[in-house]
Amino acid sequence: MFFYYLCIFSEKIFTLASYNLHYEKFQDGTIKCIEDELPFEIPNGWEWCRLQTIASVLTDGTHKTPTYSDKGFVFLSSKNVTSGRIDWNNVMYIPESLHEELYSRLAPQVDDILLAKNGTTGVAAIVDKDCVFDIYVSLGLIRIVNKIILPKYVLYAIGSTFVQDYFKGSLKGIGVPNLHLEHIRKTLIPIPSENEQSHIVKKIEEILPYAEDINNQVDGLRYSVDSAKSKILDLAIQGKLVSQDPNDEPASVLLERIRAEKENLIKQGKLKLDKKESIIYKGDDNFYYTNPMFIRTFQEGNRFFTVFKPEKVRINIS
Repeated sequence: MFFYYLCIFSEKIFTLASYNLHYEKFQDGTIKCIEDELPFEIPNGWEWCRLQTIASVLTDGTHKTPTYSDKGFVFLSSKNVTSGRIDWNNVMYIPESLHEELYSRLAPQVDDILLAKNGTTGVAAIVDKDCVFDIYVSLGLIRIVNKIILPKYVLYAIGSTFVQDYFKGSLKGIGVPNLHLEHIRKTLIPIPSENEQSHIVKKIEEILPYAEDINNQVDGLRYSVDSAKSKILDLAIQGKLVSQDPNDEPASVLLERIRAEKENLIKQGKLKLDKKESIIYKGDDNFYYTNPMFIRTFQEGNRFFTVFKPEKVRINIS
């Protein structure tokens, strides 16, 4: 009987026998089939991961209805995130006392990603201005771990058709449907090498302005232009927009750096351990196997380990 040893902090899996199969590894030992979640094959060297895996912060704004003022501190809601940009011109303001309360909980930074949870649901934008502001519950905030994955790449991945379709299928509520944090955390993102991320972002930013120009000139083509923009993003995250370089460092190395950084943040008390965080990897036979069931946790020195018993669950790529 084989056992897997999972280091809770580093999220690494140590095996006594290799099945060379796909697994989604959860730290609490739960098993989840992801057969219907993977929309396409990704190039060699790329990795699938959940959005929560690459984020050091993934939360939303205040759930309190704010008291507005004529002046004070900038307060953003989903109304300020449209067309992939932040509208800094039509903002609301809150008094200093409320700002201090909200800012102590969540302090947005440059390169954070703001994601509309309702209203313009699924629309995202990067914080491109170094200023102090607060956000409402209608906005989610995603902060990438030490920017190891390019925030702009993640932004464009969020704008792709398959992520947007996932968001639409996850909406809950009557009247004004909402996108809940639990679904944002579970969003699948294909991760290429660091070098390829840069190439993809550069290529997208070369092409998108042409679509914007057409959109500005002929309003009647808005639907066609939006479709073209989505297609560009789809090709990008499938590795079809730029050529693949086999010499690039694989994305698995980037994810290891993220796991190491998260381990460090957990040790410093700056980040809580997420027991539902998972790792997705691919073997040689195109089968997926989810995480084995939980058995027990033990400590060795200052390291914590959990023992798992393998449970084969065959999952085909869709």
